[in-house]
Amino acid sequence: MLIDLSKIGMNKGQQYETIITTMDKNQNTNAAPFGLRVLDNDKIVLRIFEGGNTIKNIKENGEFVVNITTEPLMFTFATTNTITEEYLTRISKTKTHDELVYLTNADAYFICKVENIKTSFREDDPIKASKINIIKAVVLEINVKNKCVKPINRGIHALMESLVNYSRINIVNKEKEDYFIDRFLESERIIKKVGNKEEKESIKILKENLKKQGYEL
Repeated sequence: MLIDLSKIGMNKGQQYETIITTMDKNQNTNAAPFGLRVLDNDKIVLRIFEGGNTIKNIKENGEFVVNITTEPLMFTFATTNTITEEYLTRISKTKTHDELVYLTNADAYFICKVENIKTSFREDDPIKASKINIIKAVVLEINVKNKCVKPINRGIHALMESLVNYSRINIVNKEKEDYFIDRFLESERIIKKVGNKEEKESIKILKENLKKQGYEL
């Protein structure tokens, strides 16, 4: 079966917000939110700081599962490390992968095998240089549970917030106006980093219109 991430709305060169599920050597489960970038139809890359269970498990097993969901609670549970077994389903070992686990109510999930891991350091850390792992992986298998699966991209949310603020900026006081401008600049930064072509064009149009109205950006 041909592996093609675009069939679940994940396109080459784009970044998406996902929940990664892993297991340790004792079959203890772990789930955490991570952004990843699509390199090709069947290849992804993600960056994970050293020290957490996710990177520990990935290094031990060389495999992990990427879950696609839009449920706020699942991202909250994953961020606070409170996803319990009731939300997880175990996958039996096969010829292509060991025992794994996925998010039961995910719209889709795919199994990944690590191709290589490189490490570097983030010198912009205000406390100390942080070791970060750059993981390139190949997708072994895609499972779609909801035909309307839609992976999350931070760009569209940043754009929608900017559009709402844009519609109100002419009717608020100076303090709120300055706040909206600050939020716009942060949204622009996010969209430039992770947004798609349409989102980048949209925030550009919005910026040009704000400038025409006399706002300094």
